[in-house]
Amino acid sequence: MYRHEKHCFERIYDRGGASLDSMEFHRCIFQSCGLSLTRESTNRTVARDIRLTECEVRNCVCGPVVVEGCVIDGLKTRNLFQLFGAVFKHVIFRGKIGRVMFSPLIQPGIATAEEQRAFDSANEEYYKTVDWAIDIRHAQFQECDLRGVPARLVLRDENTQVLVRRVNAVDQRWRDLDLSGTDWPGILDVFLHRGDAEVILIAPTQAKNAKQLIAGLQLLREHGVAE
Repeated sequence: MYRHEKHCFERIYDRGGASLDSMEFHRCIFQSCGLSLTRESTNRTVARDIRLTECEVRNCVCGPVVVEGCVIDGLKTRNLFQLFGAVFKHVIFRGKIGRVMFSPLIQPGIATAEEQRAFDSANEEYYKTVDWAIDIRHAQFQECDLRGVPARLVLRDENTQVLVRRVNAVDQRWRDLDLSGTDWPGILDVFLHRGDAEVILIAPTQAKNAKQLIAGLQLLREHGVAE
């Protein structure tokens, strides 16, 4: 495994089609970089057996990469780190993780509807053979919006990361619960508006109001909204 230690990578843009294998990055910084920035579903970069330990991403973006057998152990983020249309198999997130968003969209506002459909189809086909996609049980997020990865393939911590299915939220009985001091009502509103079938609510355990957020998740579970 090739190891990079305390190195700063700046303005590296991968346009897809690359193969990244057996690499380790320890306390490295990625500044204004892009990975798998492609709109062709047959031209995705594949990253396998990659390990990031105590690294930092600054103004970086990840496109529809295929990520397999990788470990992200501690990750600082400057601004929101967004992953668009990526797929995962046996990927572990653990330790303190900054602000991260997983989205099924590939390039919002740029990709055509036909291009998006091609990736939606490819991603659906990919996950048919995956036993589990990502493990976030031991990740302490500052913020995490997780969409585009089937909930059944996400290994979760039952106390801080819960699943809400649309069928259990659509009657909106959760509005009668005391969720004050949490973001859950707003997130559930957006979830229902999007029309998704399910959503994973992840309590950012680094937040000052982490105890309130976790208590809110427990309340949702007790009333059958979350599981």
